[in-house]
Amino acid sequence: MPARTYASARERILDAAERLVLKRGVNQLTVEAVITEAQLSKGGFFHHFATKDALLVAILDRLVSRMNDQIAALAAQDPEPRGARLRAQIALAFDADPQEADAQRALILALIEAISAQPAVARRAREVNAEAFARDAAEDIPEGRAIALQFALDGFWFGLAMGTVALTAGQQRALRDSLLALARPEGGAGRPPTRRRRAPKKGRQT
Repeated sequence: MPARTYASARERILDAAERLVLKRGVNQLTVEAVITEAQLSKGGFFHHFATKDALLVAILDRLVSRMNDQIAALAAQDPEPRGARLRAQIALAFDADPQEADAQRALILALIEAISAQPAVARRAREVNAEAFARDAAEDIPEGRAIALQFALDGFWFGLAMGTVALTAGQQRALRDSLLALARPEGGAGRPPTRRRRAPKKGRQT
C-alpha cells in the first residue's frame, strides 16, 4: 500500500493524534507521543497547536467537517429541499458503509472522554450541536420535531456504538422509515383532535 501523501504537517499531526486516541484513549494522549507518531519536531507541532486541548478540538472539527460533507452530498441529491439535511443524516446513520461508520463511532466514543473532562472540547461540542439545530430549523421542519429527530438519531447511533442496541434488520428498516417520514415537511402534521362541544342543556319544561 503506498504511503499517504500529506497536504500539510497539520494533517499529519491530526492523523497521528487520531491513531493514538483510538489506541490509548484521550487521557493517555500526550504531545510527546503525537510528535513521535507524526515524526515531526516539537516546534512543528506547536506551530499548529498551542495546547493538547486545541489539538482535540481540531480532531473534533475535522470529524464534524467530514460528516457534514457527507450529509451535504446526500442532501444535494434530494429533490425536496425542505428537511433534506435531516433525511441525509438519517440515511447516513442507517445506510453508511459499515467500516467507515464503525471508524467514526470509535473516534467519537474516544472523544467523549475529552468532552467530559476538557471544558474547551465540551464547549466546542455544544457549539457544533447548536449549529446543527440551526441548520435543521432553517429547512422548514418544525423546530421541536427536528430536535426530536436529532435526539432519536443520537440514541440510535450511540446504542450501536456502545453495543446496547440489537435491532433486527426489519426493526431497523421500520425505524428508518418512521424517522424519514417525520423528516418530511408534512410528516407528523396530522390535524389535532377536535374537542366535542357539549350540547346545550335543554331548559326545564314547565
